[in-house]
Amino acid sequence: MRRAAEGESVRTIVIALLANLVIGAAKLMAGLASHSTGMLAEAAHSAADSVNEIFLAIGLRREKDPPDEIHPLGHGRERFLWAFMAAIASFLIGGCLSIVLAIRELETRHPVGATMAAWIVLAISFAADGASWLQSMRQARRQAHEYGLTVWRYLVRASDPVVRAIVVEDSAALAGLAIAAGGLLASRIAGTNVPDSIASLLIGLLLAVTAFGVARPLADFLIGRSLPPEQVDAVHALVSRNPAVEEVLTLRAVYTGPEEVVVFAKVHPSPHLNIDELSRAMDDLDHAIRSRFPLIADVFIDVTNTRGGGATHKAEITS
Repeated sequence: MRRAAEGESVRTIVIALLANLVIGAAKLMAGLASHSTGMLAEAAHSAADSVNEIFLAIGLRREKDPPDEIHPLGHGRERFLWAFMAAIASFLIGGCLSIVLAIRELETRHPVGATMAAWIVLAISFAADGASWLQSMRQARRQAHEYGLTVWRYLVRASDPVVRAIVVEDSAALAGLAIAAGGLLASRIAGTNVPDSIASLLIGLLLAVTAFGVARPLADFLIGRSLPPEQVDAVHALVSRNPAVEEVLTLRAVYTGPEEVVVFAKVHPSPHLNIDELSRAMDDLDHAIRSRFPLIADVFIDVTNTRGGGATHKAEITS
């Protein structure tokens, strides 16, 4: 909620979208003028990234819808869904199109001309993508610091799809520009379009790999990803140490949206408590869990007289 109020993710998306729209149009014109397949592939790359930002913005808007009868836990997972769709769009628009262009151009031989315009566009594109990358890394560093993690470890584990997607796509964009520049230079020296077409092929493969890398963790969150085992163990320890709890039978901690977790627990209460004391103890436990772990938005505790064996609850917690 605090991040939404600050508008940091929105600002990151807007900067990335504006950069991609402007440089995408410039890359397209330079590619058509120079007959450079690498530049056309980079135009497709920017188009795919622009679609990505639009999908991410839709996800940010949709997650704000309040819970309803059909979606009692809210719409937080919509951000995972739209980010997953953005990764598919990147694969289809950027990766597949660039590979098709490269294969078609490899069947013909012709020189690459008007390279001055292409070099100017590449320089401007590098500056624009670099500015977007700096903004996304600034946000990633700030959020990583809040969790006490390095930026790399945070990007691997982050439940926020916006910061991961834009950092990865901006990094891929800078790498793609370097590949396109290398292909353009080699084609200029060799007097043939083959190196430029190979650069287009490499850009397409880069986009395909990047899209898969972004989509894979999103699939886990859509299915219902748990907190990391060490954090689940920490929650379990906090609950089991509570004087009102005699035994923790089962415990689940599942993401319902970016940086939002719901805990479900079944416990056997202490036999020395009456109903009023037990109710107050469970309220205090709820507050203690959410205070200790800011990611946890809701806690549902099922108090039961049914006892469970230690081996059983241990297997359920670590699964």
